[in-house]
Amino acid sequence: MKIEFGRLGAALALAIAAVTATAAPAAAAPGETYDQYSLMFQRSAGQLVDSAGTPASQWAWRPTGATTAEIRWDEPKNWNNPATGIEHFLRDGDWLYLDGYADDLHHKYNTQRVTSEQIGDGSCGNLRPLPSHGGQQHYVRWTIPAEPYCLIAKGTITSPGAGIVNFEHRQIWKPATNCATRFQGTVRCIEQHEVWSDDNGHPFSVQIDRTHKIGKGVGMGLAIHNTVGGGKPLDWRADLRNRWTW
Repeated sequence: MKIEFGRLGAALALAIAAVTATAAPAAAAPGETYDQYSLMFQRSAGQLVDSAGTPASQWAWRPTGATTAEIRWDEPKNWNNPATGIEHFLRDGDWLYLDGYADDLHHKYNTQRVTSEQIGDGSCGNLRPLPSHGGQQHYVRWTIPAEPYCLIAKGTITSPGAGIVNFEHRQIWKPATNCATRFQGTVRCIEQHEVWSDDNGHPFSVQIDRTHKIGKGVGMGLAIHNTVGGGKPLDWRADLRNRWTW
C-alpha cells in the first residue's frame, strides 16, 4: 500500500482461529467505562492464536498521559521491528477520540481528521450529527451504555510525503454481555462491529469488516472475526490466549 496506518495493519495481522460464543446478555452495571474493558491506561498486552494454537496477532497499550494512550497491533514475528501503525487515542469527557497513527518505521505521523460524523441507534437508524472535536474521530463512548449505538465517520488520513487517503468508518457498539471464550473462561465483554472503507491505492471500497470482542479486566482481542480483510472476502478468527503487563 502507498500509505500504511494502524487500522489496516491491525486487520491484516489477524489470523484464523475458533469463533467465540456469546451467552445471553448480562445486566448492565452502572458506571462501567471503556478503560475497564480495554485496559488502555495500563501497560497491558495480549497475544491471539489461531485454531492450531499458533500465535497470530499481538497488541500492547502504552499510556502517554493522564488522558492519552497509544496501542500497537502487529504479528508477533514482527514485534521487535519498528511499528508502522500505532493508534493514538485521547479521552475527553464521555468520549474516546482517535487522532491518528504513528509510523515508527518511516518516522512520521499520519493524521486522521473527520469531515462528518453521525451517531444513531444499533441499526444505524435515527442518525444525527455529532459536533466536531477538532476533527478527531468520536471512536467509542467512555461510559458503557445499556443500548447499542452506531457511529459513522467520514474524513481523510494525511501521510507526510505520501498523500491523502479518504475513508469511511462505520461502527456498531453493543452493550456488555457475558462471553464464553476459548481460553479466558466466561468474561464480561463489549462488542464492536466495524466496516472500514478507503481509497488507499485503489477505488474507494470496503477494506475491513470485522467483529471484535473486548473483555472486562482482560483487554483487547478477546475474540476477533474478520469477514473482509485487505478488500477481499475471508474468514479469519483469532482468540486471546496470553495476556500480561509490561
